Amino acid sequence: MKKNIPIIDHIGLNEEGLISAEKMFSSRNIEKLPPHITTALVLFDPRPSQEILDKSKELYKFVTASSILSQYVYDDKIVVAYAPLGGPATGGLIEELLAFGIKKILACGSSGLIGDFPKENFLIVTKAIRDEGLSYHYLEPSLYVETDQNQNRLIEAALKRHHLNCDQGITWTTDAFYRETKSRMGLRKEQGAIAVEMECASIAAVCKYRNVPFSQVLYFSDIVKQEGWSNFLDTRASIKEKINKIMTEIAIHL
Repeated sequence: MKKNIPIIDHIGLNEEGLISAEKMFSSRNIEKLPPHITTALVLFDPRPSQEILDKSKELYKFVTASSILSQYVYDDKIVVAYAPLGGPATGGLIEELLAFGIKKILACGSSGLIGDFPKENFLIVTKAIRDEGLSYHYLEPSLYVETDQNQNRLIEAALKRHHLNCDQGITWTTDAFYRETKSRMGLRKEQGAIAVEMECASIAAVCKYRNVPFSQVLYFSDIVKQEGWSNFLDTRASIKEKINKIMTEIAIHL
C-alpha cells in the first residue's frame, strides 16, 4: 500500500484531535444535556416542522462556514438535530452532539435508489461503502463501515409495527454526486449497494470511533440507473414528512 496518499494514511488515527468539541464546550462553559436525554435523531432538513417546533426548545446553534442550524430538545426526551449536507459538516455536528452527552445516534434521510429494491420501501443501513473522505480520519481504510446491529433490529421491528415495508442493506456514501459514473455505480452495486447518499459512512465512522451506537434509515427521493437520473420523485416530500414523524417516536422509545 502506498504511504504517500493522504486518504489512506494511518498516521494520527490513535491520537485525539488538537481541536475537540469537548474542549470547545468546556472553554465556553456550555452545559451538557440532563442525564435522561441520551438519544439524538439526526434529520436532513433545512428547518423543523411546526409539529416539532411546538414541542421543542432550542439546544444550541450548530455553526458551519456557510450555515447556522438550530438544534432542538424535543419534548424533554430526545434531541432532534438538523444536519447540513455532506459528511464533513455532519461529522462535526455528531461530535458536538456527543460532547453534549448523547449516547445513541439515529439518522433518517433521503437517498438515490441504485439497486433492485422497491422504491416505496425504507432501507435500514447495515453498512456503508466508504467512498468519501471523513471516515478515513477516524478508522483505518476498509471498504465498509458497519452500523449497530442491535439498534438496527429494534428500529426494524418498530417500523414494522407502524406497518412500513423495510429491509436491511448496504448504502454507498460519496462526496461527489456529479461523479456518480456508470462504471463506478456498477462497481458499488457489485459490492452490494442499494442506495447512494452523502453522510452515512461519515457518521458511522465518528460513532464507531467514539463507541456510540448508530443507525440510519433511508427513503428514496430519486432513482439513479445506468440509463440516467430520474429527477426527484413526486412522493419525496410526503414520504419525508411521514418517516420523520415515525422516527421521532421511535427515537423516544429506543
